[in-house]
Amino acid sequence: MYGAAEDKFISPTGLQILAKTIPLNEFVCDEPNRCPPGCRCTYRPQNATLHVNCLFTNLSSLPLRLPPLTRYKLEFSNNKKLRRLEHRPYLTNTSILDVSKCGLTEIDLDQWKHISHMTLVNVRENMLQKFPKRIDTFKMSGKVYAGGNPWMCSCDNSWMIGWVRSSSYQLLDPGDMICRSPSRMHGRNIIKSTDEDFCIDPVKLALTISMSTVAAAFILLISAGLLIYKLRIKFYKRWKFHPFDRDECVGEEMYYDVYLCCSSEDNYPHGKHILELVESKGYRVFYHLRDFLGGFPIMENMMHGVVRSKRTVCLVSNKFFCKGM
Repeated sequence: MYGAAEDKFISPTGLQILAKTIPLNEFVCDEPNRCPPGCRCTYRPQNATLHVNCLFTNLSSLPLRLPPLTRYKLEFSNNKKLRRLEHRPYLTNTSILDVSKCGLTEIDLDQWKHISHMTLVNVRENMLQKFPKRIDTFKMSGKVYAGGNPWMCSCDNSWMIGWVRSSSYQLLDPGDMICRSPSRMHGRNIIKSTDEDFCIDPVKLALTISMSTVAAAFILLISAGLLIYKLRIKFYKRWKFHPFDRDECVGEEMYYDVYLCCSSEDNYPHGKHILELVESKGYRVFYHLRDFLGGFPIMENMMHGVVRSKRTVCLVSNKFFCKGM
């Protein structure tokens, strides 16, 4: 700092110079009074601002107090133990807040309101996954750096797409706001994504369509079988076709005579009664509650029963169609 009781100073070359000839921006005054331990506090008369530098000081929370002034520039970056922002009175008079490369996991809505008036807020490269949902209800007057965080791009956070786009003037690094999770969104830029990207998993969608197709085909097969059964007399009269009175599997090796297919909720008394009645006649019955293989999908077990049985008998009820096996 330049400073003494008299109005003359010594230059680096040893010459005396007048204080009034020194540019104001070269005056820097150390302010040790109430400066946080490990930090450096310097006052700059040019803009009447106290610079508080606490880089790499192992902070775990914001300092409780600072030297009393009306304007602050706070540099608290590179403090990995700093995981949340608590409100401090001096934040009201802070113009620049740098908490980049810390361990912040969340900044709640109240804290965003407290820092929204600042000229610049830097929260880059923390552990933030989302903004508080109602942050879009108030306007931020300053600029914000928010890139480099592990943003969660799930359907619940799809509202962030519109907010990031509408706040592109305040957000200085929207190109660095990259999705980290879920895995299908890893590496995607939030501002270039859509609601469909956030909400629809293409793998689950394809699986749902496949399962729906299989279920529809299975129901159609059962319906066709029932129709043929209801028209069996007409078939026999017209074409002498009646497959229900002979064993079409003679000469083929089958494990079961019949696959008895029904809803688990129809087991008692109807399913169990049919099972006991058929087995009392000496037939081998494949029954899901007893013969399904553990650890295998239901559809695979059902196909196993159909393929290894001479016939398939379905106990059709509302529970069968609504809840399945």
